[in-house]
Formats: sequence, structure tokens, C-alpha cells
Amino acid sequence: MAKKELVEKFKNEMPEFTGTEEEKELKTALYIYIALGKMKSFDERYYFGNSRMVRSAEREAIEDSKNPDKIAGKRKIICITMSHLYKAILSDFGIESEIITEMTERNDIDHMTNVLKLKNGKRIIADCQLDMYRVQTGLSLNHFGVESEYNTDVIDSDKLTNMLIEIGYIKSKDDYRDEKVEAVRKKIEGLSVNEALRVILNSPEIYEGNENQGEVEAYKYYYSTLKTLMPEQRGKKVYQFMCSKKAEGKEVPDYSFGIYANVENIEDLKVYLYSKAKGRMLGCDLETLIKLEENGLKIGRNGVEKPVKILSKSIKRFKEKQKEQDNGDEAR
Repeated sequence: MAKKELVEKFKNEMPEFTGTEEEKELKTALYIYIALGKMKSFDERYYFGNSRMVRSAEREAIEDSKNPDKIAGKRKIICITMSHLYKAILSDFGIESEIITEMTERNDIDHMTNVLKLKNGKRIIADCQLDMYRVQTGLSLNHFGVESEYNTDVIDSDKLTNMLIEIGYIKSKDDYRDEKVEAVRKKIEGLSVNEALRVILNSPEIYEGNENQGEVEAYKYYYSTLKTLMPEQRGKKVYQFMCSKKAEGKEVPDYSFGIYANVENIEDLKVYLYSKAKGRMLGCDLETLIKLEENGLKIGRNGVEKPVKILSKSIKRFKEKQKEQDNGDEAR
């Protein structure tokens, strides 16, 4: 789909907005923001890949950013291409914006985002790419109209919610995924870490309606969910890791991720792997995980990440225990 076709699609499907000219301008920009967030997904090469893949994705994005038609026709984007596509589409709706480059925590990677320049002179930050995982799961937005050194105005959360209701993103404030995630908190009260993780990952409030997520958006969503529901355990007892498998005839592997709770009893350890087909986390025991590894599943980017090292030790313990049991059976 070329940019012109995308613009026509948005014009045909966009509601007739009410309010002042400023409000209509903001709602139009927000509608496009949400629509693009649902259509695109972050390039796994840039998020999960090695330095060679990151450089390749970045070079490709820089070249694509010169041609909005090319970006419009691609599913995978990074901040460079998303910011240029958003700017180009906004322009066709008569909305001016600029692309700014921000420094990230990593000095070797910059981040590009948009600032809306409304007709009344107000400047509003709008970071489409960072909010994609939230858009694809129905969460409240974190990067539209928030405080920033590059803008002059902040959009009140109630005002933003009302605009999101009008454009059809949610039906009411209670419709945000945030509310559903919070509801799971009651389910895990008093449970062990292992059991709490099982309940979270198997709760319909967490996984229902997420079937069309990209892998990076899914990774970010579960990272955010665990940060919300298990803040003290995440990174200390509950770990998340990326994994990949080489696909025949493809240079770029198929990326995914897993989550587990580190437990003392090796028999109780269960690893949950993300299923793109199901749009949710599916549990497997260590025996199954070992078979998946034997069939080409690579756990971690380079094997030295803390979650991977801990899991590898558990797998080693499990294999040793199995060997002891097998030797004991043979002796009998």
C-alpha cells in the first residue's frame, strides 16, 4: 500500500471530529498515530539482532526514509522510518510536524520522534514508535502529549482519554488494558513467585486480543506487565530472555522470547515461550526446552545475559539429575 492509498484509507475511515480547530487537529493527529501503531511493528533485527543486523536495519531505514511510499508498504519499521512516515501523512492532512533526534541511554544509538506544530503555535510531542506496543494491546498511551524538552504543551490525561474515546480506541476509561492488568493483581495475592507467574501468563485479561502483535511489541508488553504486577521479583526471581531459530532460506532468524521464575526445586521450573500463532505465552518443561534447543532453538543473544546464564545452569542441573536417575534405573 502506497502512502496515497494509506492517506485515503484514513480519510475514509476517520470519524467526523467535533470541537475547536485545535481539538480537531489533535484528534486527527491522534487517530493517525493509533492507526499506524496498529499497522506497523518494530524491526526485530534492530531490537533483538547482533550489531551487524542492527547496522543493516539502520542503513535500510535511512534509505527508506527518503521514500514514504516504500515505508507505507512495509510492516517492519524502526524509529527513523516511523517518524518520517508519520510526518509525511500528517502533512497530507494539513498538519505540520518536525522530526527531532534524541540521545538514548546508549551513546551509539539515537532515537527519532515527532513534534506536532499546531496552527495556534503549540508544540506537542508524539512518539508513535515507542507507543506501538501499548497501542497494539489497548494500554493507555505514554508518549503522546507528554512532558518533553521539545514541546510547549502537555495534554491532560483525562483530555487524552476523551479524545481516544472519540476516535474509537477505547469505549471508556475502564476499557484501557491497564485496568485489566490491575485486576490480575488480586489473583496473585499470597501466591508463590512461580505460581503468581503462572496465573499472570494464563490470565485472559493479559493475553486476550493480542493476536496481531509484533514480536518486539509482545516482548515490551510482557516486560511492562511484569514490571507492573511483579516489580520486586522481575529481574531478581522472574526473568525474561530473547531466543531465536534459524529459518531455512532466511538470513534473519525467527525471533521470540521466554519468561521463567527461578525456583529451588528444578522439577518445578517452567519456562513460558511466546507463541506468535497463539499471541500468548505457552508453558513448557525443561525436558521440552532441551528438545527445542536440540532442534535449533538458540536461547539468548550471546549466552552471557543474566537470565540466560541462570537458565543454562538450571538446564545443566536437570540433565545431571536425569542422568543420575537413568544410571539408577540401569543398576536396578
